[in-house]
Amino acid sequence: MRLVAVGMVAATVTLAGCGSSAEPDAGPTSQANVYEDQRESSVLATLDKLTTAQRAGDTAAVDALVDPAATPEFRASLEQQTINVQAAGMATFRYRIDRTTALGEVLVPTDLQTRLDDEGSSDSWIAPVGLQYALAGVDEPPVDVVRPLVLARYDDSWKVVGDAGPIQGEPAPTPQFWDFPGVRATRAATAGGESVVLGYPDSAALATRLTASLPGAVAAVSAFWGTQWPQRAVLIATDSNSAFAALSGSVGADSSAAAAATVSASADAVDGFTEGQRIVFTPGSVTGLAGPALDVVLRHEMTHVAARTKTAPTSAKWVTEGVAEYVGRKGTYRRLSDAAPDFAAQVAAGGAPAALPTDAAFTVSGPQAPIAYQSAWSFAAYVAGEYGDAKLRSLYLALATGPSTAAAQAAAMQSQLGAPGSTVLAGWRTWLTEQVRLS
Repeated sequence: MRLVAVGMVAATVTLAGCGSSAEPDAGPTSQANVYEDQRESSVLATLDKLTTAQRAGDTAAVDALVDPAATPEFRASLEQQTINVQAAGMATFRYRIDRTTALGEVLVPTDLQTRLDDEGSSDSWIAPVGLQYALAGVDEPPVDVVRPLVLARYDDSWKVVGDAGPIQGEPAPTPQFWDFPGVRATRAATAGGESVVLGYPDSAALATRLTASLPGAVAAVSAFWGTQWPQRAVLIATDSNSAFAALSGSVGADSSAAAAATVSASADAVDGFTEGQRIVFTPGSVTGLAGPALDVVLRHEMTHVAARTKTAPTSAKWVTEGVAEYVGRKGTYRRLSDAAPDFAAQVAAGGAPAALPTDAAFTVSGPQAPIAYQSAWSFAAYVAGEYGDAKLRSLYLALATGPSTAAAQAAAMQSQLGAPGSTVLAGWRTWLTEQVRLS
């Protein structure tokens, strides 16, 4: 999930003489730069006040910084954000001017500019505002969110008019956890430090269960993966389909088909961390998962967190999802049919599959998804049982760097497991047949 929006920045006006060998007159350029520097400095002063007020949970101070021309919806959203930011607890939370996406001067729409003029505004600016935040207690790089704002000047001060996107008829900024009402944060001590669970009014029970399960989930993942990962996480227990869709970046997807999703603000890793990595749980997880089932999902998603910096998005899903399922389900079943009932029934009816599932079969809302996940799990369970957890992990790492052909996958099995790929797959199929007979 990319927490980015389009930023706009005023272009520097440069005036120079044409057709002359004389040095250009620097006066107009200097004046333009001075004006822009002064404008930016004044806007930053307002943004600093907004930062201070929101961190303190001072909704009255925030309201005083909002322009009379702002919509009631924008004013209410800032008030809600202020309450939630203060409730969640922030180590970092600050607005700034972000000039990394300079698109030139963009004018405020005429009808809004007329209203601002009537109110006595002497200037307006669609400012390339960036917001940087980090939750308190979680030792992770701050997340950068680009949020262009429209501001209006009155004498020597500026007021916030609204988000630039909606004012210009464009999409609103990507929602953040503070954009949904009633957020509360609970913290749990895990092996790598403090982990945070963010919950909402109707997901308090789920947040409590996740907080209690976190230390054990981290330990289970480290037992397989090792300790070379942060060993802490941020979890979000949503209480509405709209919140899950927005915070997981799965707008339009069927949230009933999944229990959780692991997302991040950036595909880049910083000092071994993936920026803004979050495990987002669906509202159905509140009542739809019994304790053991929730623990399986949590360990599965925590495996993705641990492996993220070693895993390309284009890696074969049978290895990334299969290993995560293996870690999640380890120790929770006795027979194949306990962990993979749909797949076991399919094998019993038609025999073991000829190949591992394709990426397309893992589409969460697709009809083949349960079979794909259970099939991938069974292969990981077979490899771990036959060759050991360490060999399964080394196979994962060998295949996690990106897309690979069937030949490349077979070669990885040869190099990491010491047996030809065809032999490994044949062994898996034989094992499946035996396990189904025993079920």
